[in-house]
Amino acid sequence: MYHLLLNSANHNWPEELRKSFPWILWRIWTNRNLTLFEGKSFSALEMVEKIREDVKEWFEAQVVEVEEEGNERGMTPNPSIHGLKERENAWKPPSMSWFKCNIGSSWSKRNKIAGGAWVLRDSNGVVLLHSRKAFANIGDKLEAQLMVLFWAIESMKSHKIDNVVFALQSTDLVGAVNRPKAWPSLRYHSSEILERVRHFLKWKVVRETNLSNRGANLISQSVTNDMRLQSYVALGYPRWLSGLFEEERVQASI
Repeated sequence: MYHLLLNSANHNWPEELRKSFPWILWRIWTNRNLTLFEGKSFSALEMVEKIREDVKEWFEAQVVEVEEEGNERGMTPNPSIHGLKERENAWKPPSMSWFKCNIGSSWSKRNKIAGGAWVLRDSNGVVLLHSRKAFANIGDKLEAQLMVLFWAIESMKSHKIDNVVFALQSTDLVGAVNRPKAWPSLRYHSSEILERVRHFLKWKVVRETNLSNRGANLISQSVTNDMRLQSYVALGYPRWLSGLFEEERVQASI
């Protein structure tokens, strides 16, 4: 392991091999634990194939992420294509009999606090409930996103909402749930999320864009930007965002 870390930036080693170092270390560690605690053994060939699959999935996921971020920032010179992408990235309602829980999070590095918000809508785009919460002593953005997701899941359970689409912007967390092999460093995160959602009859975790997650984001940012630290749950949507949610509901019905 020491030699792998020491040569991670050594350009005399093939690039494909250097890119694989995190997954090599991860496989060595997990296979060691499986051998010690479960008595399982793996051939060197099996291990190499699994590492190659993990690396391929992860880098393919990064390509998709870059393309989506470019679209969100409007990095296209063609106005007609830009308009099409905006419509594609607009908020979309869930299927009939499903509910969609949009989750927004923000994080203040200076204050070490995070803001969380969720907005629950039905298949007609009608806002049923929304909520806001402040989180203290949060060390980084990923921790903020994880804590907010945990809270949103628990909120849906407490309100006895089933058939839920959890929609958030974190590519890492969405990928860790749906394609765990591509995010080996987030194995803990995926296992904790899956443990929490197993109580639902049906559930999905999907990625939202900046454009389609504006409402939840703005509510969460009221914690870190305006220091609105009081938590609440309320019917419908906040009045100060009525125009946004009504516009999204109308667009979703077209």
